[in-house]
Amino acid sequence: MKSWIPRIALIAFIILGVASIMFASKIGTPPEQVEVEEFATKVKTIKVPKVKVQTRITGYGPVEAARVWSAVAEVAGQVTWLAPELKDGVIVAQGTELLRIDDSSYRLALAQIEAQLRTSDVKERTTRASLKVKQREHKLLQEEWDRQKALVAKGSISRSGLEGVERQAINGEAGVLSLQNSIDITIAEREVLEIQRRQAQLELENTVLTAPFDLRITRVDINLLQYINRGQTLFSGDGTEAVEIEARFPIGQLRPLVGKRASEGEIKSLLQTRRWKPGAEGLKAKVRLHSSDNRVHWDAQVARVSGSIDPVTQTLGIVVRVTDPYGQAGAGQRPPLVRNMYVDVELQGRAHPALVIPASALHEGKLYIVNDESRLELRAIQSRYQQHGFVAIAKGVQEGDQVVTSDLIPAVAGMLLKPIEDKRTLGRLKQAASGGSGNSMKDAGKGQGAKGTGVSQ
Repeated sequence: MKSWIPRIALIAFIILGVASIMFASKIGTPPEQVEVEEFATKVKTIKVPKVKVQTRITGYGPVEAARVWSAVAEVAGQVTWLAPELKDGVIVAQGTELLRIDDSSYRLALAQIEAQLRTSDVKERTTRASLKVKQREHKLLQEEWDRQKALVAKGSISRSGLEGVERQAINGEAGVLSLQNSIDITIAEREVLEIQRRQAQLELENTVLTAPFDLRITRVDINLLQYINRGQTLFSGDGTEAVEIEARFPIGQLRPLVGKRASEGEIKSLLQTRRWKPGAEGLKAKVRLHSSDNRVHWDAQVARVSGSIDPVTQTLGIVVRVTDPYGQAGAGQRPPLVRNMYVDVELQGRAHPALVIPASALHEGKLYIVNDESRLELRAIQSRYQQHGFVAIAKGVQEGDQVVTSDLIPAVAGMLLKPIEDKRTLGRLKQAASGGSGNSMKDAGKGQGAKGTGVSQ
């Protein structure tokens, strides 16, 4: 009996434990559920503005003179005089005498031709005088011949006497013709001499070189007493009335500026009437020069468009013209535009209204939008074009939509956001889109870790 007591006690203990667990589950209270508050991520935002966009693109190129003069010797000889102004960098006025070549041989040649002309005049006068005498003689012989023919007809004289008079009349006529031919030859020879005299005068004039227009001397290749040959380059100069800059632009960047493309029929009609011009010729232009402590610009005009596309870069050259670059210069403020100066060329299209956003706010074709419930919406958009750090929107957003401008990692659709107005970015956006500083939006995007498509250059 005693051996069963421990077993009964163990069984009783197990039953008591199970009963306690079952009883506790019925009389106990469930654990209290604590609600976790959702955290709102702070982001900078702007409301999409509708502004009057000034489309523009920037290219780069060196300055060249609109007119360049290379003085080439048209006669040979020794340089006898050089102007003090004939030095590299000196500006000379139109008509300034710059160089003289020894003209003694050309003066002698001209004097010889003039002497031959005077001889020709004397020869013609004497021949004409002889012609008058010969004509009178021939007239008398002709009258005598006519009289003799009348006598032969009456039978008063024999025909043999008439033949002698006829022979004299014919010889007289030949003499008249010979003198007349001599006069014609003399006139023709004088015409040749006149041409030779004009040529000699031209060569004599070419021994003196003068500036054909206002220019700045850029190179001098001769010295005093140096002998020069015909066709030799003596010096060069750039005209001061205007300069030109050929800047190159990708073709795609020009489309937002030139506007609507003309149809093939319209272009054909304009070409037939010779009124067609490339669309870029109607654009406004500015030329800018950047330095460490200064930034100046000049108003320019589009002069022409290159006739071909660069096969390597696939860019189109557009030449702009700045008039009176020296007249616009100011000491310490604005330098003159001179050869090989590297400058920016900005082309401006017509202003038009558009919805714009910062380029840094675009993430692989999508915008981060704060919806009415302050939650993140990833919205795909369609852009019209992208320039200087801003994007013009075609479809996808409306004016007043809140766009996230700061970096957001991770960007999860539906996450709660706490928008903070980004006045600085909005101001830079409006300035860049309306034609302000082209670098303003790039500066605004620095330090934000933007993952947008960047700035179209």
